[in-house]
Amino acid sequence: MIRGSIELVTNDGIQGWIFSEDGRIKERTLLAFYGEHCVGAGRVNTFRADLADAGMGDGHLGFAFPISVPVSDVGSVVVKLEGSDAVLLQNGAMITTAGAPSRDLSRSDVRERLASLKWALKHGRIAQGDFDFLRILWSSGVYERGLVRRNAADDGALVEKPQGVAAALLEAYLQTDVEVGVERVRNAAEFAAEMARLSCDHGSAPIVALHTDRRAILRVVEGSHIGAGGPDGEARPTHFVDYALSPESLVVLDVRTTAELLMPEGAVLDVISAAPSLA
Repeated sequence: MIRGSIELVTNDGIQGWIFSEDGRIKERTLLAFYGEHCVGAGRVNTFRADLADAGMGDGHLGFAFPISVPVSDVGSVVVKLEGSDAVLLQNGAMITTAGAPSRDLSRSDVRERLASLKWALKHGRIAQGDFDFLRILWSSGVYERGLVRRNAADDGALVEKPQGVAAALLEAYLQTDVEVGVERVRNAAEFAAEMARLSCDHGSAPIVALHTDRRAILRVVEGSHIGAGGPDGEARPTHFVDYALSPESLVVLDVRTTAELLMPEGAVLDVISAAPSLA
């Protein structure tokens, strides 16, 4: 299995990473295409410490090479592995189901939700903790929550149960009782497939809580869940921010964001989702 990401494209250069389960990817040739036209070529030979730390081979999985395309065509460039059918798309490219309505938020949606949220806090309709959670989640598409708490009785440390904390956060988002489901994934491909499934599932909340039994990295393009072309004329963001996953923390993610998972072999990630309770 081959996976990877194009992280930055300009009219004269492209960079990112690519990984092969068989480990035979270093020094392979990559070809950049715009439509049917090859616009550049380079090799997989750049060391990436973040990928090595995530257990992905020796970390020599990065690439960066020159290309030549008009500025207007930058967003359509893809990368192909020579001698293979594998294709890397740019971050923000989305797989959609024909005829399925989009659940992307517009910038005006976010502004209206944040305004309503401030009103609810001002009039005591919402707790400060829920306000902070929803404000951060709606704005960036991701929210971190530690699970370690101090026990006031003996000043010892307590680790809250991740599913209980997740259910409370998901209820705050949906403003109703929820039924929680858990899907376990073991690699980046399974994670991507689960995010794609949930993004098309209009019966569930468009957010999930993530918890892992080992340390891993969740890379998120903050704000990428908000549709481009809003009234401010702003384009979607393109740069990843790394969030640490661990047994002592929970990360809530909007499934509409551009995100990828880096996790060591043998690790398990719980994807906790929710739908309104029918009871």
